[in-house]
Amino acid sequence: MTGLVTLTLGTLVLVAALGLVLHLGELGRLVRRVRDRISPPPPAPSTPAIEDLAAHLRRVRREVLAPAPGTPMARRRGTLAAYDDLLALAARALGTPDLLTGMREGADRDAERLRLEHLLRGAGLVLDQPRSDRR
Repeated sequence: MTGLVTLTLGTLVLVAALGLVLHLGELGRLVRRVRDRISPPPPAPSTPAIEDLAAHLRRVRREVLAPAPGTPMARRRGTLAAYDDLLALAARALGTPDLLTGMREGADRDAERLRLEHLLRGAGLVLDQPRSDRR
């Protein structure tokens, strides 16, 4: 009797091992699905990478500080608005308070822009183009 039980258990173990090998891919997918349900992957960032933001800020900042001769006023204002939007994105990405968003044009907005640039520099963001990149 024990020989029959041993033979049956041995056969079941071999069948289970063969089934495991044959369905290994499906088991892997099942494990990944269960793992993703238990701890879902982190959400994709809603803002661009800070390195990309810094590069865009430096590029647009050059245009704001030294617009090409003959640049229409509408383009200058648009460039400044784009720069302000990039500053707000960088502030959000670095956890810096941003009062620039929603402010009206004028001296207060200009002062807030300077304050935000100072805070971003303090957080480690390089707004001035490095010397090796200058043309």
